[in-house]
Amino acid sequence: MTGDPNKAVPLPSGPASLCFDKDVFMKDGFDVDNFVMECRRRVPLETLRDDLNTYLKILRSAMIELINKDYADFVNLSTNLVGMDKAITNLTVPLGEMKDQVMTVKVAMEEAVHAVEEKLKHREQIREKKACLQRLMNIISSVEKIEKLLGISDNESTTGTLTGQLIERVANEFNKLQFNVTKSKGHALVDKIRPRITTITTTLQYSLEGHFVEGLENGNVEILQQCLRTYALIDKIKDAENLFRINVVRPYMEKVIQ
Repeated sequence: MTGDPNKAVPLPSGPASLCFDKDVFMKDGFDVDNFVMECRRRVPLETLRDDLNTYLKILRSAMIELINKDYADFVNLSTNLVGMDKAITNLTVPLGEMKDQVMTVKVAMEEAVHAVEEKLKHREQIREKKACLQRLMNIISSVEKIEKLLGISDNESTTGTLTGQLIERVANEFNKLQFNVTKSKGHALVDKIRPRITTITTTLQYSLEGHFVEGLENGNVEILQQCLRTYALIDKIKDAENLFRINVVRPYMEKVIQ
């Protein structure tokens, strides 16, 4: 360590694939935000984060190697006390400069990594909010569509029995509605339109029940198959079982007992 004490120790080289110039960290007036902004124009934030972590590992490894090398020189000086003060001075100055440079780069890289992680976190929050908003829009769309199909207006439902195909269409849309409502549980909008969802549920079950009973009474296999598919779609198989028990099993058992 007898070189020029004023000469800066060069930074270790990194992979050619790095998305930034390592020397940028040593420039006067280095700014983390500007650095991240410039890199984002070329590569995604995830790539910048990975490259920063890669070079940080290289920097730490180079620092350890340099310290080990200088330590050996320092130990060798102890065998010759002549000019020890000068040798120590020559060793201390570049080591101090090297330490300052390493710390400067380390701090700059850590700030850059932190900035990238914050931006990624913010992006994820935006993505989640967009998904939530889309679910709420889907809920409103499904409610309005089902109400139109069922003829519901101002929370008043129709009293007539719907056709099987229409019930199945409503059930498909109702299934989507239930999925989005479950995903958006606790949201104020969901609580606000829950009475409308309750009306839809009641109307659908009433129409489906009438259609199923009609199929049982007439022995219409096609209607029964359609109703059972719909019950399965809205996860109400037990309702179908209960209707079958009341309208078929109970009358039959009463006749047998008599």
